[in-house]
Amino acid sequence: MRSILLSIMALFLAIFLLLLGNSLLSTLLILRGIAEGFSGKFLGVLTSVYFLGAFVATLMASKMIKRMGHIRCFTFCTALLGCCTLAYTLFVSPYAWLVIRFTTGFGVFAMYTVVESWLNGQTQDAYRSRIFSIYTLINLLAIAASQQLLLIDSATGYTLFIIASLLVTASIMPISWTRLQQPNVDVDMPSMSILKVFDAAPVAVTGCLVSGLIMGPFWGLTPLFVNGLGYTENELAAFISLSILGGALLQYPVGRWSDRMDRRRVILFTLILGCILALSMAFCAKYFAVERGLITALSAIFCGLVLAIYPISVVHLVERIHKDHLVAGSSSLLMVFGLGSFVGPTIAGFALEYLGVGALPAYYLMVLAIFSIILTIQLIRSRVVEIPEDHESHYVAMVRTSPNVLPMHPEYEEVLDIQEESTQNY
Repeated sequence: MRSILLSIMALFLAIFLLLLGNSLLSTLLILRGIAEGFSGKFLGVLTSVYFLGAFVATLMASKMIKRMGHIRCFTFCTALLGCCTLAYTLFVSPYAWLVIRFTTGFGVFAMYTVVESWLNGQTQDAYRSRIFSIYTLINLLAIAASQQLLLIDSATGYTLFIIASLLVTASIMPISWTRLQQPNVDVDMPSMSILKVFDAAPVAVTGCLVSGLIMGPFWGLTPLFVNGLGYTENELAAFISLSILGGALLQYPVGRWSDRMDRRRVILFTLILGCILALSMAFCAKYFAVERGLITALSAIFCGLVLAIYPISVVHLVERIHKDHLVAGSSSLLMVFGLGSFVGPTIAGFALEYLGVGALPAYYLMVLAIFSIILTIQLIRSRVVEIPEDHESHYVAMVRTSPNVLPMHPEYEEVLDIQEESTQNY
């Protein structure tokens, strides 16, 4: 057992190094793009192209793993990502960056798929919740910590790109070092159409779409927003790190809230509160830009609320479908989130280009207000459905990486039990 846990920790270290380098690169590209004179609309498209590559990876990564195996697939994508990271400094051109960014998104999410499918193959039921929680925590900590690496050097130089490449390349070492045998698992996920998911839980689909439309621009364009406020690189790093950490701390109270109320209403209240916070951020950006602490606090609360929308939506879906459809339904929600992440940055980037620095929170306000109305209409039209006791679920903070992370969700234990009983009965 001890050797298995040590091997799993090697996978955790690999994903931590990957996220540390990739998250640094994501912020770094926006800062370098600003220095090179790239427009806000182009930087928005650049972020969208990244999520397009990620979407393609979720469709192709399983076939790559079957063909090459986990370690060789991870090695291939690591080399690809390391080359892409350095290529940004060699080809400082909008067209070149679009191609490189698409390839980067593909490589990163293919690596996610490798690590997550491997973890799934080694995850025992007794440790499922613990492993899932640690994995989520590692994701958030790596993203927050990566921003502090911006303090090392200026974005206009080569040092930070080299550091990002080193970190990403170093992620192959724990994978290569582990003596754990590669899992012999089928990484294909069963499908459940988005229309069927929408019929079962329209609020869950709406929530995931809103989450993608907000979090895509948040991850990709926040550096552009903060730079427009006149923040230094040190202040920018602190702003993003504190926003993510503050958001992580809010996951538990929001989750407890959603466990005690109708989750549909919690999602609606979260959207309404998000509207108020987005309006406050836009107002402060225009009239109180010097109030760094106030804007950071608003951003942290806003981030915490929006981060919670996706897992609440997943749990709401779990309570509305049969347990053996958990992974398929959640995978469809992830696709909806990916669609929002692809579209959102482009719209927000154009808004920043033509409307100025306050356009990003104004975009948040517009999206949240529109979908608050849509969600209200859905709640009015929908009838209240009693949730069977065996479908009751609890909120679990989760990440949005690849469909292969979903079997680590604690609710998946019940899926395995149901499948085993069905097999025995047959």
